[in-house]
Amino acid sequence: MANWFAEMEEKQAEARLVFGRMLRLWRERNGWTQYTVADWGKEAGFPAISYGNLSAIEQGKAGELRRPAFFQIAEASQRLHESRYGTIRNKELRDKIKAGRPLLGNDGKPWGPQELWACYVGLQGVPEAYKVQPKPEAPALSAKEARELSSRWRESVGQAIDAHELDSFQALQAIARLAPLAHRKQLRKVLTSFGDYSPADLRELWDGDWLPQQWIQTWQSGLSGSTETAEPEQSQPINPSTLAPSS
Repeated sequence: MANWFAEMEEKQAEARLVFGRMLRLWRERNGWTQYTVADWGKEAGFPAISYGNLSAIEQGKAGELRRPAFFQIAEASQRLHESRYGTIRNKELRDKIKAGRPLLGNDGKPWGPQELWACYVGLQGVPEAYKVQPKPEAPALSAKEARELSSRWRESVGQAIDAHELDSFQALQAIARLAPLAHRKQLRKVLTSFGDYSPADLRELWDGDWLPQQWIQTWQSGLSGSTETAEPEQSQPINPSTLAPSS
């Protein structure tokens, strides 16, 4: 019985990762940030998935996802399918929404809450159009390279805080909330200079690119306001090959 439960938990965890990658691929193909749908819902007046919830889902870290999330995702996709955009005053946001495409199943119809839920729990596979190749393995880092990455992330956050004249504590809390609960303490520790990520830590934080980098960039993308009136300058993803060689 214990083995059966362990197998079920493992399958569910894998299904959540696959589902999250599907949503991320859909969003990226539409040219959207994690804020876009939330901003759309706020402008047009319909319940939309929050950027924090979307971030956790995309990373496969949302756990037992509540029912409203599936309805919110389905609502956005159905609106795209029907060209039912609502009133969007911000021109840049409106252009991004109108350029988006719905999340369609293999039959060419937009997925509703039922299909989304079935995929999330592993009862239904993702549509062929959203199947992605396995992510490459995390780069092997030395302790020196891991410290260098930690330092660069601190500098990036510090520069953004100074440029926007933000309260440091509130800014770090906002970044931490974008990470799953299990990773928040370590993230705050790194960003407040009380420690650095180790190579082992970073192996757990790789999803084709570094998750701390994603969290920081998501936070930076919202610094200019709740709507996407302008895209803030973001730090470039850090490539381990650009780091100084280990001694």
